[in-house]
Amino acid sequence: MMKILVAFSLFFGLMVFAQQNRVIYEYTYRPDSTKTDSLKKEWMYLDINKNGSKYYSKSTFESDSIVAESVKKQMEAGMQRISVSRQSSGGEIKYEITKTYPAFKTTLITNIGNDTYEVPEDRPISWQILPAKKKLGEFAVQEARTHFAGRNWTAWFTTDIAIQDGPYKFSGLPGLIVEISDESGSHKMELKGIKKIPESTVPELNTKGRDIPLLKKKPLEISRQQYVKQLRQYANDPVQSMREILAKPNSQVKINVNGREISDPKDILRELEKNAREKMQKNNNPLELIP
Repeated sequence: MMKILVAFSLFFGLMVFAQQNRVIYEYTYRPDSTKTDSLKKEWMYLDINKNGSKYYSKSTFESDSIVAESVKKQMEAGMQRISVSRQSSGGEIKYEITKTYPAFKTTLITNIGNDTYEVPEDRPISWQILPAKKKLGEFAVQEARTHFAGRNWTAWFTTDIAIQDGPYKFSGLPGLIVEISDESGSHKMELKGIKKIPESTVPELNTKGRDIPLLKKKPLEISRQQYVKQLRQYANDPVQSMREILAKPNSQVKINVNGREISDPKDILRELEKNAREKMQKNNNPLELIP
């Protein structure tokens, strides 16, 4: 039986928006379709307020915050050379999904190389609500199915919490999505808890025009068709954006590979391309088969 980590009322009154509500999901996924033992797990947050929601990785958010704080302190100290590092435990899910209420306009915010993009979703999700019902933890849930981005999905939603939202881009059911998985069993999101949190905003860091690798950037707005084109370009040349950074006057970049510091631009590009291609090979089973 699914365990609920945070105790909460099952009444809609819980979801009043004087505060922000955080819905916690456990995302289990298989990044490599050729390896059945490659399952990974990541804690994901769906933060909901009266204007909409944001879905993102807990670990990545914490890692991004550490990087931003480090850069901020170095810039305030007047350092000309900014040193940036990211911990290996920083989370592997880098994207965010935002939805605006009441229209549920859905947007993907993600990185390709060193660039960040904001991509509106233009494919509406059409649900087939089925009569099957059961209990998941404390919830009475009902089954629904959909086909989205190349995968067939089965969702279980509860009308106990009358919010038509859920993890990732999924929304539009008559209640909160408690669990959703694709038919291959390689992607699954399970609700693990709900709690109230104070509303807060993360101030944008002023880099004074400096292009700093690993630092979260203001996204560029592009269409989904343009996004697909960028994905193809990255697959062909995964170090294009870093090459552009290294080509700038007075650009100084260092990377650490197995305890060895590399500063020569040609060696940096070689190592980064090798790493990127190995990562692409191991991550051949994305959530969206058709982006």
